[in-house]
Amino acid sequence: MATYKEIKGVGFQNFSSDPANPLNGQVWYNTGSSTLKVAEVIAASSWASGGNLDTSRSKTGGAGTQTASLAFAGVNSAGNSTSDTEAYNGTAWTNVNSMSTGRQYLAGTGTQTAALAIAGLPGSSVATEEYDGSSWTNGGNLSTARYNLAAAGTLTAGLAFGGYSVPPSGGRLAVTEEYNGTAWTNGGNLSVGKSGLAGAGTQTAGLAFGGYSTGTLTATEEYGGTSWTSGGNMNTAGADIGGAGTQTAAIRMGGQFQANSELYNGSSWTATANINTARYNAASAGTQAAALIAGGSPNSSATTTATEEFTAGGTTITTVTTS
Repeated sequence: MATYKEIKGVGFQNFSSDPANPLNGQVWYNTGSSTLKVAEVIAASSWASGGNLDTSRSKTGGAGTQTASLAFAGVNSAGNSTSDTEAYNGTAWTNVNSMSTGRQYLAGTGTQTAALAIAGLPGSSVATEEYDGSSWTNGGNLSTARYNLAAAGTLTAGLAFGGYSVPPSGGRLAVTEEYNGTAWTNGGNLSVGKSGLAGAGTQTAGLAFGGYSTGTLTATEEYGGTSWTSGGNMNTAGADIGGAGTQTAAIRMGGQFQANSELYNGSSWTATANINTARYNAASAGTQAAALIAGGSPNSSATTTATEEFTAGGTTITTVTTS
């Protein structure tokens, strides 16, 4: 078998650490980690079509990553609340066991095998359900009933914040609650009551952005495990938006009649490639570098099955392995 040097005419370069700005296709040996590396440079961020959901839906929950995600509950194309759950493998969606109760305007967080479904309608719910990769079971109830809220974190360290409460105590909520895998306890309140916002991050490093208050918001708030503080504003106000990532590397996706996407670096937001199909109230999942949006409403009277996958521009460094 021909060697790399025989094919390319040169041998590998040795570096004690990965080079800061490698060229596309550059191969080197990292002497610090004793690994062979190759760089792939992606010129620009982009959205591409993924596999369609089996059930067209909006006002739905999402969890997981781009290649291992969940979409659950919501309102279907007939206008009815659904309990249907679908799992995504990066190519196609598959129907899995349904939730105990059909609902819409809920929040989701966690992974494909350890997810939380939180609150929602009908009834401005306090209900939590937990998914173990096979089936849903009832978890601890929220202290404050709500819908159109946001969530972050994991099944055993979850965060729920904001939302709307139905009459007689109706109004936008600033209330934050923390989940330990069994029960919810109150955390620090958002600066103002808001609904239709997005969430990202963890229970001790959470992010809340966008939504409605007295109007559509650009505001970002950061949670440190006890209280919320102001972060950088989004460039474009948005509500009923999707969100994913961490407190220092988040992505905003879509919004009411919007295709906007923005990236957060822990300080400021930067506009990036637009979603191909504008939508809101969709399921969202993944990371800033590899996000997913599925379903939602492209307009005020429709739902969609469309899934799109985000790939961030930049350089990916891969360790070369043999099998």
